[in-house]
Amino acid sequence: MQKPIIFLDFDGVVETIYWEQDENGVWSYNVHKYGRDQLNNKQAIGWLNELYSKVPYDIVVSSSWRIGMTIEELQNLITNSGFNPDIKVVGVTPVLHLQRGQEIQAWLDTVSFAGKFIIIDDDSDMCHLLPLLVRTDCQLGFTIYDFQKALKLLQNS
Repeated sequence: MQKPIIFLDFDGVVETIYWEQDENGVWSYNVHKYGRDQLNNKQAIGWLNELYSKVPYDIVVSSSWRIGMTIEELQNLITNSGFNPDIKVVGVTPVLHLQRGQEIQAWLDTVSFAGKFIIIDDDSDMCHLLPLLVRTDCQLGFTIYDFQKALKLLQNS
């Protein structure tokens, strides 16, 4: 049986804003703590690992991070960031400069995927695929509430 697919965005899901204090005590926010070497929201990654333990899935990267990175590099990135090493990156959506939902549909059509899938993203440009979106808060990333919605969608779709 084919594993479900999660179309995964990174920014606002597993790469989120964090606050830090400099040596003068001034607080400021940052996003890319580790550059492109590691994703920074370990709690979000933990919830995605918990989701995998309930419903094993594969990932198709829909994030803009897919541009300029190979599937192997994306796989190394998620594994090095703390994702369960059994979670596999099996593809990336095409870069069509359209709404994300249209790029996801193009991937589905190209590979003739007919299994279960959900989308985890902090944006909502999913067109007709909007009912399959687990929309995250861009500052919090993937939380327990998103985990519960994703689990329900994967178990019921």
